[in-house]
Amino acid sequence: MSKFLVGGAVRDLLMGLDPKDMDYVVVGSTPEEMLDAGFTQVGADFPVFLHNDTGEEYALARRERKTGKGYLGFESDFNSDVTLTEDLMRRDLTVNSIALKDGVYIDPFGGLADIEAKVLRHTSTAFEEDPVRVLRLARFRARFGPDWTVANETKTLIYKMNKSGCLHELQPERIWKEMSRALMEPYARLFFDTLLECDALKTIFPDIYNLASALESIRWHPEGNAYEHTMLVLNQAVAFDFPLEVRFAALVHDFGKGLTPKHLMPSHFGHDVNGVNVVRVFSNSLTVPAKMRDRAMKATRYHMLLHKLDTLNPKTFVKMFDDMAVMNDPEAVYVLYCVGVCDERGRLGSENNEYGHLDQLNESFDAYSSVKFADLFPNGESKPEKIKNAFRSARIKTVAEVKKKFV
Repeated sequence: MSKFLVGGAVRDLLMGLDPKDMDYVVVGSTPEEMLDAGFTQVGADFPVFLHNDTGEEYALARRERKTGKGYLGFESDFNSDVTLTEDLMRRDLTVNSIALKDGVYIDPFGGLADIEAKVLRHTSTAFEEDPVRVLRLARFRARFGPDWTVANETKTLIYKMNKSGCLHELQPERIWKEMSRALMEPYARLFFDTLLECDALKTIFPDIYNLASALESIRWHPEGNAYEHTMLVLNQAVAFDFPLEVRFAALVHDFGKGLTPKHLMPSHFGHDVNGVNVVRVFSNSLTVPAKMRDRAMKATRYHMLLHKLDTLNPKTFVKMFDDMAVMNDPEAVYVLYCVGVCDERGRLGSENNEYGHLDQLNESFDAYSSVKFADLFPNGESKPEKIKNAFRSARIKTVAEVKKKFV
């Protein structure tokens, strides 16, 4: 029985990073021997064992053979004659196919050289058997940064995978898992840029791909198209270290521009309204959490109003807050505000724009939500219409007071 440190931990050590998970592969053993040695089996599908003293995970070396579609369409062999090289061969990228034992690196696929050259390269043709690996590759680039490139032969392999229909096997839950993780990486836009570069974006995320052909008015968007604008907005969400739901809303806020007929471009009138259903369908297709989906839809619907807060009357504010059901979900206002901040700075030449004018949104919401039933009806009231009208009038009045501060 021999154990080796493998995968991301070895890669991170070589890159001078702190490893997050210490994963070991065991060569020359069986499940029975692992149990007899005092390990506890924790893997249902694969024989993975927990070290009872250290809490570290040990997996038996394995071979894999593709037997069907999808990430479950594999047959695995965990016999004790499986070699370390055979186990490393099944891994996705060369940088993840290095093992470490007693200070010695075992590198049969050139991962050390690729780390030095900052290249993401598939370990073997087994890469094409699991389309999730395309998303993982793009996510790693979003983590490592623009200095990293994708090997030409890997791009060619991804082109082949796409042409064969392999990318259509991706399950919504797996896409969302990889995308949501990528959105939290330091170079989140590179996840989508890499897929675009590898000709996979159109297949996996057609709504995002469509933004690249949605031309923008150079007057307002020197970057030229809605895809580039969206990526700049996403850059700002990362720079502000906003949470996932803000980054997701920033990604989808202009989806309506992808519906604009070419003869109407570069104008995208009504894209805020038109985009709501696109965001709904996109979110549902990826199993995005309902709260996150709904807040992104609200940010999509009302982000354009943030560009003209000075011209909005108090009634419009109240109507917007009513429609957003902000009393049931005040976080929706926070998401809208954050998207507004990113949108303000998400244009070429606008990266350092001031956004203090957006405070009017938050202060108006505070005023709107300050209206209480007990203040309006100290003696109580049961007529719904009377209650509704009283709240509306009082909210308009309190928002109007806020408005005076920003004139």
